Amino acid sequence: MNLVKLSALLVAGSLTTGCISIFDEQKKQTQVNNRESGLVVPEGFNNPLVSEEFKLEKGDKTKYSEILAPTSVLVILEGSWVDEDDSHPAKVMVEKPSLIKDFPAFIEQGINSYFKTNEISVTKTENGYKAIKENTKEVGFWFWSSDVGVEQLDFNLTVDMQPHGRSGQIFVDVNDYKVLNKSLAPDMSPAQRSSELAIQTLNDIMLEIDYLYRIKLKDKQESVDNTLQLVKNIAGNYVITSQQDIRLVWSQLEDIIEELGFDVQEEDETLYVYDTIFEKSGNTTWSIFDSGISNKVDIEEGEYEVTLSTSTTGVDISFRAKNGGYLDQAQMENLFQLFLQVAEEEDAEL
Repeated sequence: MNLVKLSALLVAGSLTTGCISIFDEQKKQTQVNNRESGLVVPEGFNNPLVSEEFKLEKGDKTKYSEILAPTSVLVILEGSWVDEDDSHPAKVMVEKPSLIKDFPAFIEQGINSYFKTNEISVTKTENGYKAIKENTKEVGFWFWSSDVGVEQLDFNLTVDMQPHGRSGQIFVDVNDYKVLNKSLAPDMSPAQRSSELAIQTLNDIMLEIDYLYRIKLKDKQESVDNTLQLVKNIAGNYVITSQQDIRLVWSQLEDIIEELGFDVQEEDETLYVYDTIFEKSGNTTWSIFDSGISNKVDIEEGEYEVTLSTSTTGVDISFRAKNGGYLDQAQMENLFQLFLQVAEEEDAEL
């Protein structure tokens, strides 16, 4: 190779390497300077506005400890309603339903029925009632089980009727809340739990008054063997509804659904829920005693949840597949006719 050319190449190579090294150093220094200086907002731009809606004031955090429980007052009795402009957390406005003549006496009957049914200690006051309600929980099992006091609510129930007796308001105010068994009581602040129990108490009272009214509706109906109907609930699902008390329906429901082919696996008497497995006749161990009616039920075999719930139309009996939704109209119409047949055979009071 020509010695002149070789020398030129060596010089060019060294210059190129030197340039790359200088550029790298400049790039690294620029990155360091940028990191140290931080992000700079261009002149003429302002910071975006921040909502003050959820901003907490600086100071004592205990001032926010009285947030109430996320529960709501239900509207149950025909004509009753909740005044959204009223700040009271547990109050219902009531109006006289069509079948009631003496509305104040009817309200008093329902409240007394609630206290008696739930065995609540109560004292009559000038404008209502003063009561102490104790919640218990069953502990142990079989012969060793017992009811243990969990919590206690001391409250006033006020019934404020208008002079004309056709409307009024019913509300609950808490006097005191006590935890009787910390390990069994809900893990909530006293303010939250007492608010929740006040609303629950008012809802239960309205359910009892509504039940007494539905008895009057039942008595008014022309002679029928039962009050069962197939209707759509508020969610648009087909359910079987009864005008009887939910506890009475619950006490008779298990025998009926088992006759239809629903084998009860678990039951929750508090939530009124049965977990069941539906099987056709001939597929069960006790098929020799099976009436064969399950073969007429037009649904697939599998796991189903049978639930009772109270609504403004009565006590709803719903059927829902565990791996799907509620039964459709055709399935419920088929099931309803068979349900009626079994209920009549069982002499059920539904």
